[in-house]
Amino acid sequence: MKKLTMTAVAVLFCLSGAARADSSRRTTTISSSGQQQKFWVGVDGDFALPIGNYSNVNGIGGSLLIVGEYPVMPELSATARIGFQYHANTNTLGLDTHVHSIPVLLGAKYYLMSHGDRQGLFGAFELGLFDLMTDVSGVGSSNDIKFGAGIGVGYAMKEWNARVSLHSQDVGHFGDLMMVTAGVGYTFAGF
Repeated sequence: MKKLTMTAVAVLFCLSGAARADSSRRTTTISSSGQQQKFWVGVDGDFALPIGNYSNVNGIGGSLLIVGEYPVMPELSATARIGFQYHANTNTLGLDTHVHSIPVLLGAKYYLMSHGDRQGLFGAFELGLFDLMTDVSGVGSSNDIKFGAGIGVGYAMKEWNARVSLHSQDVGHFGDLMMVTAGVGYTFAGF
């Protein structure tokens, strides 16, 4: 698992350097009609992989999230993400189990190589609520709302971005509910 995570991060860094080298031949802002936008709206699609003890009760998954981003400073943005994360069943002791979630996250995104254009390598930190919907076949289901947090690294180019994140869906049981996500996002509107 560590090799997979490190390989994904290494590929992301290599791609970010190559894309940055080509930036002189393209426009590097996503503002329309020459004015700077104040609030951005987009969508993220993620692939999710539970790790550690969490992988015993939860299968691989995917998510779709609506994203809001508000530039606070040229390099720093406040973010909000809300969506649904679906997970496949995994068989534990003869029972099929999964834990779907609805994340409601607030955070910050810091652009490391930006010149106020929200482009390039970024780091992200998020915290918020996860509505964990647990289902065990033949036994029943439950809903639990937990406080979680996550960190991530990504690269933004024009309207597109790619990100790899590590989330704990319950800070109270930090090591037990860990999730690695990787995905792409698209910013489709600015106000």
